[in-house]
Amino acid sequence: MTTNIATRVSNEAAGYTAMTRRASLGFIYVVAALFITVGLALVYLCMALDNHQVQHSETDAAKAMQSRRDKIGTALADYAFWNDAYKHMSGKVDVGWAFDGDNIGPSLFSTYGLNGVFVLGPDASTRYGIVDGALSKVEASDWIAGDLAALLASARRASAQDEVTQVYFSVKGMPAVVSAAVIRPDSSYDDFEHLSYLVYVDVLTSPKLKVIDEAFDLTGLTATVGTFPNGPRPTLTLQEDIGVAMTLHWQSEALGRTVLQKFLPLLLLLGTLVAVLMFWLRLRVIHAADMIDEAQQALRVSEQRFKNISEASSDWIWETDSEQRLTYLSERFTQVTGLPCHAWIGRPLTDLLTYDKQLMAATADRGVPAGRKPIPCEMRDDHQSPRYCQLSARAVRVADHLQGYQGTVCDITEEIEAKARIEHISQHDALTGLANRHRLNNFLNTRLSEGLSGDHPVFLLALDLDRFKPVNDTFGHAAGDVVLREVAKALTGGTRETDLVARLGGDEFIVVATDCRTQEQAERLCLRLIEQINQPIRIGTNDVSVGASIGIVSAPFDGLTAEDLLRYADIALYEAKSSGRNLFRFYEPAMNERIMERRQLEMDMRQALRRHEFRLDFQPRYDASSQTIVGAEALVRWQHPLRDLLSPACFIPLAEETGLIVELSDWVLREACLNALSWGDELMVSVNLSPVEFQRSDLVDRVATVLDSTGIAPQRLELEITESVMLEDAASALTTMNGLKALGTRLSMDDFGTGYSSLSYLRSYPFDGIKIDRSFISGLDQSQSSEAIVHAIVSMGHALSLTVTAEGIETVAQLGKLTELACDQAQGFYLGRPMSPLLFQKVLADARVERVLEPGVS
Repeated sequence: MTTNIATRVSNEAAGYTAMTRRASLGFIYVVAALFITVGLALVYLCMALDNHQVQHSETDAAKAMQSRRDKIGTALADYAFWNDAYKHMSGKVDVGWAFDGDNIGPSLFSTYGLNGVFVLGPDASTRYGIVDGALSKVEASDWIAGDLAALLASARRASAQDEVTQVYFSVKGMPAVVSAAVIRPDSSYDDFEHLSYLVYVDVLTSPKLKVIDEAFDLTGLTATVGTFPNGPRPTLTLQEDIGVAMTLHWQSEALGRTVLQKFLPLLLLLGTLVAVLMFWLRLRVIHAADMIDEAQQALRVSEQRFKNISEASSDWIWETDSEQRLTYLSERFTQVTGLPCHAWIGRPLTDLLTYDKQLMAATADRGVPAGRKPIPCEMRDDHQSPRYCQLSARAVRVADHLQGYQGTVCDITEEIEAKARIEHISQHDALTGLANRHRLNNFLNTRLSEGLSGDHPVFLLALDLDRFKPVNDTFGHAAGDVVLREVAKALTGGTRETDLVARLGGDEFIVVATDCRTQEQAERLCLRLIEQINQPIRIGTNDVSVGASIGIVSAPFDGLTAEDLLRYADIALYEAKSSGRNLFRFYEPAMNERIMERRQLEMDMRQALRRHEFRLDFQPRYDASSQTIVGAEALVRWQHPLRDLLSPACFIPLAEETGLIVELSDWVLREACLNALSWGDELMVSVNLSPVEFQRSDLVDRVATVLDSTGIAPQRLELEITESVMLEDAASALTTMNGLKALGTRLSMDDFGTGYSSLSYLRSYPFDGIKIDRSFISGLDQSQSSEAIVHAIVSMGHALSLTVTAEGIETVAQLGKLTELACDQAQGFYLGRPMSPLLFQKVLADARVERVLEPGVS
C-alpha cells in the first residue's frame, strides 16, 4: 500500500512535473511569438515614421516654392500694374527713370534676388534688361531657354484678372522661376497688341536653395531641370502648362530607420536572454513562477506610474491630493514661471491656475484617452504678466481609491499671441492697420443680420482721396504711404470706437458709422472727416495737402446687403468726384441710371473709332484787318448711331477719364493735317490738346509721328493748350512744350484771361500766340471794361511778339472794335461757323476767286 501510495504520489508528482513542463514550454512559445510580433510592429512603425517624414518634407518643399513664387508675383503685379511703369516703359524705355531712378532697377536684385529683369515688346523683343543687378544688352530669348511667346500670351490672358503668369524655364542649365505680366495703366486697358511686358527671372542658385534649406529644414536641397520618376525620395517635381519640369531633391532625416537600428538589436538580445531564462525556468518552474509573478506585478505598477507621468508631462509637472491641494511641483515650474515651488505647496491648485475644477476632476477620471485632452487655463508669472496654458491631468488611484491627481502644465502664451497676430493680419490692412475688405464684409454682414430700422440706420461712407496721385508721382511711393497712414489716423480720430474704418486698397477707404441717426448727423461726420483729411501732411521738408470725396449710402433705406451698399456708395462717390473736390453726395437711384448711361457711352466710344463714327469740322480763322482766311481750327464731332451728332462737351471728359483721349487725339491730329494738305501751302490748322496728354511722356513722339506720316510742314500745325496744363505739373509741361517747339510746330494758349497766372506763363513758356477767351469778346461792343481788358491783352501780346486771336465774334461791331484795337486774327460765328471739310474747301475756293476778281489784283 505504501508502495502504491508512493507510486501514486510519484505519478502525481510526475504528472504535475509533466504538466509544468508543458505549461512552461507553451509559455516559451507565447513569449517567442510576442517578441516576433513586437519586432515586426517596431519595423512597421519605423517605416511608417520615415514615410511620414518624407511626405511632410515634400509638403514643406511645395510651400517653400509657392511662398517664393507668391512673393515675386506680388512684386511683379505692383510694378507691372503701375501707371508710372506704363508711362516710362510701355513705349520708348526711359532707362534713367527705370535704372538710374531705381524704379525698375538694381534693387530688384538686392531685395528680391531677381537674377534677370526684362521689358519685352509686343513681339517679344528685349527693350530693357537687367542681369544680376546690372544693365545688360543680352536678349531675353538668348538668356532664357523657354517658349517666351507662350509665356507672354499667358500673361495677356492673366492681365484681364489682374494676375501674372509664372512658369519654370532654364537659364544656363539651371532651373528658374520666370514671371511675366502686361505693363498697363489700368485693368480696363485691353489693347495688348501695343503693350509691353515685364518679366522677372529668379534662378534657383545654390545660395537661394541653401536659404530655403535652412528655413524649411530641407537638408541638401538641390534643383534640377527635368523629371526623375524613378529617383529616390524625397523629391518634388514642379511643372506648369508652359515651360519645363523642375525637380527638387533633398535628404530625409530617416528617424525611423535610426530608431530601428538602435532598438532592434536590443530586442533580439532581450529575446535571447528571455529564451535562456525560460530554459532555466523549466528547471525551477515552481520557485521561479512565484518570483516572476512578483516581478511582473512590480513591473506593471512601475510601468503604469511611468505611463501616467510620461503621457501627461509636457512642460512642468504637478501633483495634488484628492482635494486638489498641491503636494509636488517640478523644478521646471520655477524656470518657466519665476515663482518659487515651496510657496505653493499645500495651497489649492486653483490659486495658481484659473480653470474649471469640476471639469478637471471629470476629465482626469475618464481614463487614458480623455486624460490626454488638455484643459485651457491661465496664470500670472512673477511679473504679474498673464500666461496662457494647457492643463493635462490624470487621477491616481490605488485599489479604486482616489489618492489624488498628477499632470503637467504647458505654457502656450507665444502660440496664442502668434495666432492673435495672424488673426489680426488676416483682418487688417498691413500699411495703415485699418480693417481690410474681409473684416469689412464680416462687420457689415453681422450688423445687417442684427436687424435695422429707420430709427437706427447704418451709414456707409466711401472715401477716395483727391490730389493723391501727384504726391506719388512727385515724392514717390514711400511718401504716398506716409500720406495714407496719416489719412488713416485722421479717419480713426474723426470716428467713434463703435464705427469701423477700412482701407480697400490704393487711396480708397470705407467708414461704417453705426451711431448716426439722421442724414444731418452723417453730413456733419463727412464735413469733420474732410476737414481733418485736408490738414497739411509733412513729407520731408515739404507740406502736402490732399482732399477727399465721399459717397454715402444708408441701410435699410438704400440696401440690405453689403454688396449693394458698397456698390451704391461707389456710385455716389463717383458723383461727388464728378462735382468737384472735397465734396460728399448721398446715393440716389437716379445716380445708378447715370452710371449705366455713362458706361454705355464708354462702350460706344470704344467702338466709335473702329467704326469711323468721328468726324472733323473746321472753323475758319481770319486776319482781323484784311478779313482773309489764315487757317482753321479742327473741331471733333461724334456721329452717334442712336444719339445723332454729339458735341465734344458730351464725350471729351469721358474720353479723358478712360484714357481713350490719346487714341482720339491721334486720329484728330492725323485727319486735321491730311485735310490741311489740300488747303495750299500757307494756311495753318489748329488742334486742341487735352491736359491728360501732358501727363504722358509720349506726346512729342506722337506729334512727330503725325508730321512724318502726313508730310505737312510743322509750322502749319498750331497746338492749342489750356492753362490747366501748367497748373498740374509746370516743370514737366515746360519740357514737353520745348519738345513740341523743337519739332517746328506753333503753340497757342487757349482761353487766355480765365486763369490765375497767365502773364507769368507767357514769359516762361514758348508760346507763339494767345487766344482771347470769348467771355471778354461778348461784351466788347457794350462795355468799356471789356474793351479795356481786350486792349491790354492785345498790347501785352504784341509786346511779347505773340499773335493775338479773338474767338467768339458774333457781330460786326465786335469785329470792328477788334480791328481798331489792332487784334491780329479773329474767329467766330459772324465770320464762319464750324463746317465740313468739303464745305471749308469750297469757302477757300470762293475766297481765292474773290481775290482774283478784286480790282488791282492780277
